[in-house]
Amino acid sequence: MNDTITVISDALRAALTWELNGLLALIYVAWAHVALLVTAAACGWLLWGLPEGRRETGAGQRPWLLGTGILACLAAALAPAPVPLLLAAMTVAGSLAVRADRFNPDALRWRIVGGLALYAAASLAYLGYGGYLSGLDAAAWAEALGGQGEAQAALAQGRAFVSTLATWGLWLILPLGYFSLLAQGVLVHPPLPARPQETITAVRTRGVSGDTRRGP
Repeated sequence: MNDTITVISDALRAALTWELNGLLALIYVAWAHVALLVTAAACGWLLWGLPEGRRETGAGQRPWLLGTGILACLAAALAPAPVPLLLAAMTVAGSLAVRADRFNPDALRWRIVGGLALYAAASLAYLGYGGYLSGLDAAAWAEALGGQGEAQAALAQGRAFVSTLATWGLWLILPLGYFSLLAQGVLVHPPLPARPQETITAVRTRGVSGDTRRGP
């Protein structure tokens, strides 16, 4: 009897250990890719999380939104830091801006799609070109450039140039331009509790209801 209890206890302890280890591994993987998960969730919200009144008007943008979301997720998964964090912040801010816009959310959404697509494509292009430069062999360039030292210097200058462009473009210029575009799109009109059409409909309906109650 005691042996049976011991076996059951050991089996339960082993199962619990496996479950905890699996949960910790899942949390670790999720934390390591938190920027990717946030980007994917924000893109999904931008794609499917619209109110009913806006889903029909934004249906024509759905294929572009889907393609941009895939491109953004690829960039968030592959590009070096801080690009994934910047992408996550950009997608979250874009989703909130479209949600808050009461005047022309379709136009703002289209701007967001263009901005995200440009940033994600630039990030992947930088990643690809950086990999291309890293794979170049200085010895293969030596004959064309006149020597091993000249080839190594040329490759080093190319890598430094690409790194400088990435630092200024991906870390500062493109994100600042994107957030400036969002601010302009959201702040160009005064904030309203509802869309203009909804406000006009509510006022007209209220007037009709009041006239009906007053009678002839």
